[in-house]
Amino acid sequence: MNFFSVIGLIVWKDGLSELRSRENISSMFFFALLTIFIFNFSLPLDQRVAQTLAPGLIWIAFSFTGVIGLGRSFLAERDNDCLEALLNAPVPKGALYLGKLLGNFLFMLTAEVLLFPLFILFFNLEVNANPGLLLLVFILGTLGLAALGTLFSAMMVQVRAREVMFPILMLPLAVPVLIAAVQATAGILQGSPWAQYGSWISLLAVFDLIFIVIAFWTFEFILEG
Repeated sequence: MNFFSVIGLIVWKDGLSELRSRENISSMFFFALLTIFIFNFSLPLDQRVAQTLAPGLIWIAFSFTGVIGLGRSFLAERDNDCLEALLNAPVPKGALYLGKLLGNFLFMLTAEVLLFPLFILFFNLEVNANPGLLLLVFILGTLGLAALGTLFSAMMVQVRAREVMFPILMLPLAVPVLIAAVQATAGILQGSPWAQYGSWISLLAVFDLIFIVIAFWTFEFILEG
């Protein structure tokens, strides 16, 4: 079985499991929706203030949503005693990581695309943005969060206090991704010229590449540990 076939099988397995249970996407979506409700009713914002704070609030909701979904990434394998089988399978361990990463990324991005119109509705935002650029920032930011989250989910899968330890370990390392994503989203939503936020998008891409490469090469040692 070649490298890309392993990635495809992992994504197919996780996707099929999610279609049957709808556990990850539904939990991520409703948790983020609750976060939006809390922001909406606890912050009496006029439209101008809401427009200024919206990028930060969006990525707070997205990152909390990611913690919910990513923390459960390897629970199915653990609960069904499949971790040992994955460890002993004659396949590249890096392909297992990339398959899990791609599945987590798709689940998170799906929840975010569903949530963003609700965010606009609740906060009465004026969006004069290029939808393609906004989607690009969502993709790059989500990819960075998923890259870190997938790695730390594998690291924490056998830890009893994983619900506490997972966000404590993951979120500090995700700060560069979140800062770049917030700044790029703010620039796009405000209709600023590319020169004011293009460097943040480039920085997002660099962080994604660094995180994915490091996680790819260390995943086997973490899984065996």
